Amino acid sequence: MDLATFILGLLLSVFAAVIPTAIWASLVWWCDRYEREPIPLLVVSFVWGALPAVLLALLLETLLDVPGGGLGQGLVREVVSASAVAPIVEELAKGGALLLILLFWRGELDDVLDGILYGAMIGFGFAMTENLLYFMSALSDGGWGEWGTVVFLRGVVFGLNHAFFTAFSGAGLGYARLARGRGGRYGAPLLGLGAAILAHAVHNLGTPLSGVQTAAILLSLVGDAGGVLLVAVMIGLALRQEQRWLRTELTDEIGRLLTAPEYEMLSSLRGRWRMLRQARRAGGWQAVRAVSQLQQAATELVFSKQRTRTRGPDPQLARRQDGFESRLAAVRRVFENPAGLRKETQC
Repeated sequence: MDLATFILGLLLSVFAAVIPTAIWASLVWWCDRYEREPIPLLVVSFVWGALPAVLLALLLETLLDVPGGGLGQGLVREVVSASAVAPIVEELAKGGALLLILLFWRGELDDVLDGILYGAMIGFGFAMTENLLYFMSALSDGGWGEWGTVVFLRGVVFGLNHAFFTAFSGAGLGYARLARGRGGRYGAPLLGLGAAILAHAVHNLGTPLSGVQTAAILLSLVGDAGGVLLVAVMIGLALRQEQRWLRTELTDEIGRLLTAPEYEMLSSLRGRWRMLRQARRAGGWQAVRAVSQLQQAATELVFSKQRTRTRGPDPQLARRQDGFESRLAAVRRVFENPAGLRKETQC
């Protein structure tokens, strides 16, 4: 490969790796409808997947590949490396970020949906870097024709792979945050990690086997479609659960921190969108910002109350809950036209 081809290939590979990743990541981020996770923490999760996780996985896979030399250079060694070693190593490397979030930003990991979101962002970062490496390798080995095929397969057809693999690990940790018993608290993360490794292994198994039997690629396609569908179902169920929490936990705040019309609007996605639209008409973007802060503060209060209900009294959690209540009361005072916000609900 000459220098001009290398530079052009690198630029196009960067675009081909970044643009689909940005689209897929935006779609997953959009699913977090009630309580947006902190952008800096999402960025950190993505960066972990893109750099430390990739480097750690490459190091461990190289070390583990040495004992595997006894398997020879044929299909058996390729299958073992792709479907046994790589899934375990890569999912553990990516899962390290989830563990750090649980240890240092525990308050941001509230439920299954949060776990899925952070896991997916880590996976997107990992996929972006891995795709860039694969794109350049394809260009070097097979020219532009092979490059285009690999870009289409990895960026579009299998663009959600690493995200939904690690989403299983995140979902397990998120479920553990809600579990009352020790079995759920310790078993759910292991089950989630096991599901991530299994889904990863099923996908990787189809790749080396497709060199022998083309139909083997269907194993990867069917496994990936099933995994993505399962994550989508978990997201839907998690959103319904969050809405039930809102309706239940905010009931006590009617007449104290919220009016009845505000409660009705805060308890559903449609009501929240109405709230924002009416704020825009009544007071411009300043009112929209105030309403967004109200929605965020109310949701954080709900999740704090839910954790107290699940885990029992906790002095630190009680202080956070008091802080959310104070923040909610303060945000309400900056409304420019609260009467206008209530009027639409009454119509």
